[in-house]
Amino acid sequence: MEEKEVITLEKVETELSTKAKVAKIFAIIIFALIMTALAGALISDIILFGQQILYFIFACLASAVVFIIAIVLMMFSIVFIFGIYILENEGFWPAAWTENAFKDIMADAAIQNEQIAILIIIRFVLVFICLIVFILSIVALVMAKKAKKEGYVRKQGLTTAFSVVSLIMSIFGFFAAGVLILILSLF
Repeated sequence: MEEKEVITLEKVETELSTKAKVAKIFAIIIFALIMTALAGALISDIILFGQQILYFIFACLASAVVFIIAIVLMMFSIVFIFGIYILENEGFWPAAWTENAFKDIMADAAIQNEQIAILIIIRFVLVFICLIVFILSIVALVMAKKAKKEGYVRKQGLTTAFSVVSLIMSIFGFFAAGVLILILSLF
């Protein structure tokens, strides 16, 4: 005689809860992975281009100071009459001074080819991670939905929330990294 396996409610609940737990674990792992990848890309950009960022900030501040000083000098020159002649010949020269100051400071902050190569490599890694997270977030959502269909009635809000946020962030990360790679490959 054949032995038939008796399926109890407890056994079904355990199997279903295992599917739900695996979905929740996937959701948490992919959320952590995408957030780490995006934060890592941002931090690597800051480290890679830190000097250029500082030069840009300094150039903006210095240009503002030069513009204010040039405006004051222009007002004094207009008061002493010869400023009108300078304005007619040179145009609005405080803007030219500001532009020259900005360009002179930024000339020292040239981006090197090695920096661009490293940036492209980091972006390719980010694209790969975003594709993996995209696939795994869909898997987690399907597993949670399947567990719910099979009778698992406990809340799965955390699983769904982490999976959906991971899915959206992976799409944004994929497009952002892809567009940057495309732009940099044109140069």
